[in-house]
Amino acid sequence: MELWIWMILLIATLLIEVETAGTLVSIWFSLGSLVALIVLWLGGNIALQFIMFLVVSVASLLAIRPLASEYFRGNTVPTNQDRVIGARATLLVPITSTSWGQVKVFGSVWSVQSIDKEPIEQGVLVEVVALEGAKLIVKAVS
Repeated sequence: MELWIWMILLIATLLIEVETAGTLVSIWFSLGSLVALIVLWLGGNIALQFIMFLVVSVASLLAIRPLASEYFRGNTVPTNQDRVIGARATLLVPITSTSWGQVKVFGSVWSVQSIDKEPIEQGVLVEVVALEGAKLIVKAVS
């Protein structure tokens, strides 16, 4: 009886995964079912099979999902905003411990924050090191 439970669950979760290609919906349950089948074939009782199914399913979910979400991320729209990285500009509004500063890069005024969260005086030449949402992360150029 247990053989059929794990076989049906394995096949069903694999079919669901095939139908939802690229979204990783049930692959962890497929892996858990496969391990439960192996435990069954090695003579483990139903409690051990179920525990192994749960442990492997949860562990694979926690391990695979973050890695796969980076790989399968398809909803990012490329823009030309990243061209500002590496640009240099003079700080128009100083960066303080309580407020962002401002720079003008390629004709647009941007809010900026220093990379090390330290204040930077107005008029200092800064270099853009990152783009974080609608704000630039800068460092003072020495």
